[in-house]
Amino acid sequence: SGGSAGGSAGAANVAPALTKDGETKLSDAGLTLISYGGYLNGEAFQQDAIVTHKGYQYAAFWNTARHVVLARRQLPSGAWSNIEFSDYTNTEADAHNTISLGITAADGTLHVAFDHHVSPLHYRKSQAGLLSDPSNATWATSSFGASSSALVAGTNISQLTYPRFISEPGGDKTLLSARLGASGSGDEYLWEYSATTHAWTALGKYIDGITDNINAYLHSVAYAPDGKRLHAAWCWRDTPDAATNHDLLYVYSDDHGRTWNNNAGTKIGTSGTTAIARSSTGLEAWKIGQNRGLINQEAMTVDAAGRVHVLLSHMPDAQANDATFDSARTKSQYFHYWRDPSGKWTRTAMALPAVAAFRGKLAVASSGNLYAVLPDLRIAAAPVSTNFATWSLLNDTDKGRFFSDPLIDSARLLLEDKLSVVYPQKGAANVWVLDYTLK
Repeated sequence: SGGSAGGSAGAANVAPALTKDGETKLSDAGLTLISYGGYLNGEAFQQDAIVTHKGYQYAAFWNTARHVVLARRQLPSGAWSNIEFSDYTNTEADAHNTISLGITAADGTLHVAFDHHVSPLHYRKSQAGLLSDPSNATWATSSFGASSSALVAGTNISQLTYPRFISEPGGDKTLLSARLGASGSGDEYLWEYSATTHAWTALGKYIDGITDNINAYLHSVAYAPDGKRLHAAWCWRDTPDAATNHDLLYVYSDDHGRTWNNNAGTKIGTSGTTAIARSSTGLEAWKIGQNRGLINQEAMTVDAAGRVHVLLSHMPDAQANDATFDSARTKSQYFHYWRDPSGKWTRTAMALPAVAAFRGKLAVASSGNLYAVLPDLRIAAAPVSTNFATWSLLNDTDKGRFFSDPLIDSARLLLEDKLSVVYPQKGAANVWVLDYTLK
């Protein structure tokens, strides 16, 4: 989930560069209901709405009939083949209620979670092996099980929001992280799927918010490219008002989310028994106050050298506090926060403005160069050779064409320097996938 195979010092002299390879229309029937300022087909907290495995790319979107549609194509330029699940209809015009995808490499399963805002779980899984030999697999709704509100048999899940799948790169495990509870008062829980058992296990609560009447808004939960370390970054929110978002918090796990360490490497939490809480020591990576226009759930990725990169947008330090969130966002800019393997955090102002309450994504090339895919489809980059100290805008030729948050295929980036961006068109039912080559 983010990162690349390279990024060593030996590649440090490669300058960032971006070439657009082309674009394809994923759908001309994407849902265009606007809620919380955005579409249901473009929200960063989906984490993955487009993923690649064994030469095929998979994507998900709501169509105008408000059905879940899954699509696949053979890379690099095959035609998209869509299947529509007409057995479930979305009824909530709510941009929280997105679709998230996950893959488990070892048994070739595709996982789908959809339509959540303090809701019962809606989850379905493909047959084992569907992704293992895609050219010979039956791509049809019949290759998926029924929708379920339980991961562990007999235990229905309710009050769920923001499910995100975290796939162990090339491995046996897939995690699901989700909030149980409400905005300003919620807990984060983890479940683990094993390709060996083809079943889910509940790991339990790992971030406690309800006790302190707050909740963690995750920027991401992501493995390093080698799959050995799991990283999580978030902001706290003290009330349902986004103006109360504050701080950059960070932890990591070396046992697939069972125990958690703070930035200094001290164990501070165990999933299911002793959750991380506001009072846990050493959580704060960077102090960001309330009333700064800080958007929740933006982006984090991890590169092959173990550096953790976080993309945040908020007001620059020189701006006075603004308790009206929409007003604060008009003055917000992008910042790159990153952690080196020794635990040192650095912040760089990118000098690029935010767009409303939309969010960006981060991508890493095999060279180690870092790319930011920003709202309005502006793509900027920073070279690893300068320790990411200088950011340049590389492309904004499609500015004004798209709406909501751009989403990227992090799984494909693990395999090759190809950036796929899925983005709904502004004021239209078209959903596009744009492909670029990175250096």
